[in-house]
Amino acid sequence: MVEMSKILEQVADVVRESGRVTGEIPESSDLYAEVGVESVNSIAILLALEEKFAITIDDTEFVKALTLTELVKLVAAQTGETI
Repeated sequence: MVEMSKILEQVADVVRESGRVTGEIPESSDLYAEVGVESVNSIAILLALEEKFAITIDDTEFVKALTLTELVKLVAAQTGETI
């Protein structure tokens, strides 16, 4: 079982790298409006998360996930982790 803090750290790393943002990402901040992720980079984030965790994330659910916390919940749900 993977600790949720580890998933959070890994998801944040993916968002920083694929979303091309630097620094800390507040868990509840809107990734696009507040953190500065450009919507054009969202597909890179989706693909990177799917590859890193060996999962498939539903596109409809992904576009609803606007915060780091929401992305972690999506990943956890697909990996069978509980929050």
